[in-house]
Amino acid sequence: MGTRGEIYVRNPTSTVELWRHYDTYPDYMVPYFKLFAQYAAWCVGNQRHWLTYPEDVAAMLIAFDYEIHVGDMFGPSPPDMRPRGRINDFEKVWILDIPALNEVEDIVWRVRGFDHRYGSDEKAMRNAIRKGQDRLLSKYLKKTVDFEIRPENSGGCKLCGYPGPLIITENPAMCVYCALRLRRSDDFVRAEIQRVFRVLPLISDKPVRKKEI
Repeated sequence: MGTRGEIYVRNPTSTVELWRHYDTYPDYMVPYFKLFAQYAAWCVGNQRHWLTYPEDVAAMLIAFDYEIHVGDMFGPSPPDMRPRGRINDFEKVWILDIPALNEVEDIVWRVRGFDHRYGSDEKAMRNAIRKGQDRLLSKYLKKTVDFEIRPENSGGCKLCGYPGPLIITENPAMCVYCALRLRRSDDFVRAEIQRVFRVLPLISDKPVRKKEI
């Protein structure tokens, strides 16, 4: 069984509901959200108002999750983060609160993680989250994590600044995108790509299975 969880991305006027099958416990999700904040800042560049739109942040979160899967498996794999729809199977709840639309002076995201209280009313819980009635959440959830992050790119790929999961060399840091762009014109980059291709299991006869929790 995976550690299933619901993820809510919201600002004061809108909420997007997502779901993960695996790894929604705090030891995984806390660094996950911190790295995602850097990734999202890189994605939007100087258009930082996008960091205040739940729909855009949720879309970037799905894209980020896909890149993690590509980096882990080096093969076709769907992202584990997806729209919740009618899925009603979860153990953890995460709420990512972002500022009101276009409040870009000092963008701060608040992240909270919860354990679901089994037997409580899931519909009432979701309705309280959507309406921002957080004072009611203790009926349904037990808070385990509460922290703030500023979505800023602290650096990654030497050439483009990409800070996400697809960094393939460390010294200098270089992402797969820049490596592929430069592979024909830079002997060092070409050598690094060849080295990575030799040591990483790009093709396997056996399917790669995630560790079940």
